[in-house]
Amino acid sequence: MAGEASARSLRWVFLGAGGALLTAAALLFGTAEQPALEAAPGVRPIAVAAVRLDASPLRRRARLAGVLEARRDVELFAETRGRVLAIGAEKLDRVEAGQVLVRVDPTLARVALERAEAGVARSESQLELAELNLARRRSLVERQVSSEADLDAAENAERIAAAALREARATRDEARDQLTKKRIAAPFEGVLRAFPVEVGEYVREGQQLGELLDLSTVRMTVGVSDRQIVSIRVGAQVQAEVEALPGERFEGTVLRAGSATDPDTRKFPVEIEMGNSDGRLLPGMVARVTLDLGDELPVLLVPRDATVDEFGLSFVYVLEHNGSGMVARRRRVEVRDVAFEPGVVQVDAGLEPGETIATTGMRQLSDGAPVEVRDESTP
Repeated sequence: MAGEASARSLRWVFLGAGGALLTAAALLFGTAEQPALEAAPGVRPIAVAAVRLDASPLRRRARLAGVLEARRDVELFAETRGRVLAIGAEKLDRVEAGQVLVRVDPTLARVALERAEAGVARSESQLELAELNLARRRSLVERQVSSEADLDAAENAERIAAAALREARATRDEARDQLTKKRIAAPFEGVLRAFPVEVGEYVREGQQLGELLDLSTVRMTVGVSDRQIVSIRVGAQVQAEVEALPGERFEGTVLRAGSATDPDTRKFPVEIEMGNSDGRLLPGMVARVTLDLGDELPVLLVPRDATVDEFGLSFVYVLEHNGSGMVARRRRVEVRDVAFEPGVVQVDAGLEPGETIATTGMRQLSDGAPVEVRDESTP
């Protein structure tokens, strides 16, 4: 029994000593300086192309899509009643400003105007007579031949005649206006989108006669974010492309910029206007506009092919000189896409101007691999 106890004690001593040795080895390994990854002697360098980085001016842009609309869209209504005697245009016709579109029978309106003009003539004659009579009464009163009561009656008659003349003239003006409304003209140059009127049809006041579009310019509204709206200025020039007219570019202007977001889209509305003197841009066409967002800023741009993406992180290989040549160092960088420049990315962190990175051989390179630069350029 004593021998067994002694054996157990020796076993625990050996186990304790072994654990202490392992702990000391781990501490020594953790505190020892790690050697840099260097290429093994005799390893053949990897031939790569490289680019030396320099800050490049970049203007931020936004490309947005929208639907073209007419500058104005006006519904035409009848302001009088009567039978249509003639029409001056058809649906989809282009019309000039002031062109007569509908002519309604003016017979009753002419009769009413003649009656009103006769009433004005009669009232003018009555007023003239009342003024003469008033002048006579004043003369008689001054000579004390007539009484003050007669003078008051004459003055009252003159006032009544003057009021009757004003009423007659108002009736005449109304009759003239009604006669004018028998001819319905285009308020501006445009295109009739709808015009359901036929000769012989009886129209009534308030009846819709058509819809007129002003296509001298076209407009579109796009939505921008809060970061974009602060850089947009009214009057700024924009470039536009229309899907129905591929390969062509159109000039536009920022007409208005919203100060509040649209409750449905949570975007700030920006209205853009484009000239349309040739009438080729039509409502309903889809267009894409390019908006400049502020002044040019210096940024670092690198070829997209020079980055390696792994698990959502981006890396590049920076070329450095060591004692025997040039090696590639793997470095993590933060990049973002550049609008309308699919071949490059913008570096936000991880690189500095003046450094050189590899642009080819990404699959063969590793941290510390020797390289030989065959072609060096700028981005």
